[in-house]
Amino acid sequence: MLAARKCLLLLLALLILLVAAACSAGTAAPDVSPPEEPSNNVTDSADAEAPEAAAQPPQTADEQAASSQETAETTPAPEDKPPAGQPEQIQPPPAETPTPAPQTPVNTPDNTVHNPPSPSPAIEAPQDDGPVILTICGNGVDGETTWTLGQLQSMRDGYRENRYSTTNNWPSFGYMTAHGISLPYLLRQAGLSSDASSFKFIANDGYHTTLTYDQVFGGRYTYVNHSPAGSIGAATVESIVAWEWGDSVARPENIRPFFGQSGPMDVNTASFVKDLAKIEVSTASAGVWEAPAASIADGDIVPAGTELSLMHEYMDSIRVYYTLDGSEPDYNSLVYNRSTSFFQPHLIVPIILTESVTIKAFAAGFSRDASPVVTFSYVVE
Repeated sequence: MLAARKCLLLLLALLILLVAAACSAGTAAPDVSPPEEPSNNVTDSADAEAPEAAAQPPQTADEQAASSQETAETTPAPEDKPPAGQPEQIQPPPAETPTPAPQTPVNTPDNTVHNPPSPSPAIEAPQDDGPVILTICGNGVDGETTWTLGQLQSMRDGYRENRYSTTNNWPSFGYMTAHGISLPYLLRQAGLSSDASSFKFIANDGYHTTLTYDQVFGGRYTYVNHSPAGSIGAATVESIVAWEWGDSVARPENIRPFFGQSGPMDVNTASFVKDLAKIEVSTASAGVWEAPAASIADGDIVPAGTELSLMHEYMDSIRVYYTLDGSEPDYNSLVYNRSTSFFQPHLIVPIILTESVTIKAFAAGFSRDASPVVTFSYVVE
């Protein structure tokens, strides 16, 4: 009995040892190495050429789908990639928008200035090194100044787009559209003297015309509905040197000056010197037109139906403006010589005196200042 009990205890101890050995073999030793510290060197995506992706925890199926959609939306299309051999452009963070450089104005039929003038009156750098197309000289400016087309076009403060009413010697009435530089502005840039008095505009072929100071800088007009009968719709307009002009739409042409009118019958087309090459500014006065004369002596007593003619030595170069009621004439008054002796002389007709009258008249035209007003009074029997 005792031997049997010892045998049982021995088997039990052996069994315990076997179980303990099995448990010891299936248990791994724990990893006691310290965890890896996260890096503090964070790369800014705006500065890096190819930033590495940070380690991320495993994504769920929904997260993977959302990530794929975001990647598809932000990946540029093939046509958006830079050409071969050029570095790929990285989208920079939002920053202040740079100021665009001034551009040559786009001219449209509505005559809108798409690039408003710069607030600075200084002359900008020329747009090109092209040939000189205009020279301003004479004792009425500070020395000789030359201009290329690029230099004229770069002076944004002086840029103008104007529409001019026109009258010629026929007379025919029309309109011209012109884009260019303000003539007063350009002359000031050339160093205009306070003593300047006359301006001679000379074409490349030698054709020329002269304007007085008042004809360049004084009030001149464009007439929206102009006619010999009046000055409806008169608006002030500035003289310019234009590099684009035309009857209705302005197109690139050789430079040409344009001037408004003093009145609806003021012949201004002859002053538009084509292919302008030079402006000579002088301190010498251009002079004053002589007053018109009358075919009958002032103060005479005449019978009803007497014909009175108004005369001038330069009848084809000027217009005679007059009134019949003793009022002061102006550029909107009656015009005695609506045409010339070589175009339509039949439009120049005598004044028929049917009653006592006081006539006041003056002569005006380009090249000289207007004449004084002269008075003729007649007693009609």
